[in-house]
Amino acid sequence: MAPALFVAPHVALTLCLGALLSCNQSQRMDRLELEAQRIIQDQQSRSIGPAAMSDTQVPTPDAQPKDSLYTYDPATVNTPARSLDVEAAPPVEVVPYPTILDDGTQPDTLRLDLEGIIAQAIEFAPDYRREKEDLFLTTLSLIVERHEWGPRFFSTITGQVDGTPEAGDNDTALSLIGSLGATQRLPYGGTISAAALVDYVRFLEQAATSTDNRESQSAELQFSLDLPLLRGAGKTAATVETRIQAERDLIYAVRGFERFRREFFVDLSTAYFDLLRRQGQLTNQEVQLRNFESSAELFTALAEAGREPYFQAQRAEQRVLRARNSLVRQQENYVRAIDALKLRIGIETTRPVEIIPVTIDVPEILLDTDRSVTIALTERLDLQTEGDLVEDAVRSVLIAKNQLLPDLDLNADLNLPTDENLARGGLDFEPGDGDYTVGLTFGVPLDRKIEYTDYRAALIRLEREQREYQVEQDRIALEVRRAVRAIEQARFILQLQERAVEINERRAEQIEINERSLGPREVIDVQEDLLDAKNDRDEAESDLRISILQYLLATGQMRIGSDGRWMAPGELIKPNATEDPGLDETPSTS
Repeated sequence: MAPALFVAPHVALTLCLGALLSCNQSQRMDRLELEAQRIIQDQQSRSIGPAAMSDTQVPTPDAQPKDSLYTYDPATVNTPARSLDVEAAPPVEVVPYPTILDDGTQPDTLRLDLEGIIAQAIEFAPDYRREKEDLFLTTLSLIVERHEWGPRFFSTITGQVDGTPEAGDNDTALSLIGSLGATQRLPYGGTISAAALVDYVRFLEQAATSTDNRESQSAELQFSLDLPLLRGAGKTAATVETRIQAERDLIYAVRGFERFRREFFVDLSTAYFDLLRRQGQLTNQEVQLRNFESSAELFTALAEAGREPYFQAQRAEQRVLRARNSLVRQQENYVRAIDALKLRIGIETTRPVEIIPVTIDVPEILLDTDRSVTIALTERLDLQTEGDLVEDAVRSVLIAKNQLLPDLDLNADLNLPTDENLARGGLDFEPGDGDYTVGLTFGVPLDRKIEYTDYRAALIRLEREQREYQVEQDRIALEVRRAVRAIEQARFILQLQERAVEINERRAEQIEINERSLGPREVIDVQEDLLDAKNDRDEAESDLRISILQYLLATGQMRIGSDGRWMAPGELIKPNATEDPGLDETPSTS
């Protein structure tokens, strides 16, 4: 009974510690979450400034075990063709296609303007959430690396029973060995460690001839140092590089995420402007259809009265059919564009959405191509990362070159035991009984072929990074020049189309006055020209807004606030602007 009574408390203590650690799992996860968010926010504040994203939380899914997780053959559904549930529909008459889109009167219709689209995307867009998760994963990698460079504590408890059976008699002892220590990486290579060991022995049964004490206990302090002096030493040590690269990777991730936010805003704005353009085209097409229907009715009446030949009425009716066909196609394209937006910003595809037209005030920009290129080469976050990648490649070359050196390591160990003459040594250490070793280990570099190969590969990668950095500079310069030309072209086309609308509106007024004396061709031609001019004008207005945003993005001057709103550059803010300049949205009167 004595062994059981002695071992039971230790087993119970071990189980209690395990249960405590299990209960503390959620708290550990919460602390890890807060630490990652703090690191991201600190790095964003230093790299991006106060306009950086404020919401850094990443949802944590609940992964519950189930039987299908461990099956070798997950089920596949592939119904045979004969069993597919598809029925042939009976012949039906062609029904009129609706010419008016849903007006948003359904109770669950989601009404969105540009700000609503951006807010919805920040919360639910799959692409946005994936980028946030990538940033969070990079932060977790940095947390692990920082932890590796902090003091790493360890503790073990080993329990074992030893017996030496003899004829009719034996010794049986329970021994417990506990250790507690820590290791620490050194800033320029090498490690230092310290540990305390406690050895406790209790004889459960003793042979009659045994003279050992019933119990014994001893302890020992151990210190060790491993310090490279040549290969693997200094800032070019491979172990030091992991920390440097992890810290820089987080900066790259922060820049990449901010660049994504800016591109994401421009993409959503482009999609919104495109939807507004499509709405305008639908409105114009419906107006034209009604005009064609009126003209067809007029010429049909004239033909029946014998004042116009019937082919003129048939020609007018043909124009009505073409206009209806065009309207149906435009409606379908608009619905497809809405569905694509739903997928992009994370809205259920079955939920109706109404796009609210608003007037977007995008200020005009004074263009200077050379100055714009200079600004872009300074402000573009992705180009800054490309330049830093060149520095990473230089460090890789220096690290590979360091690996060509011979090994020369300093090793030192120090052990301090307790008094070996005492049955219970406690923590009374005897320096006089301690021992130490100090030595140098020199490794002759007889085989360095792999290291020379790695060194040559690092040089090639450096040359590649330098070349890619130069190519990226040239690419950005071309992108900026194209953006400048796009604005100039959009301005010019908008002026032309506004003039074209004025001309065709005056033509339409004259045609309306003299409609009875003209044939259907003249009436229809001017109506089509007016529709085309209005559509081209709306498209030119949309292109100009988009080209200005694309210019700001190309030059690195696009700034997005923490709430997803565009922050206009200071020079574009009007004197009477509010403190939160950005997209000035007011309900459209058109």
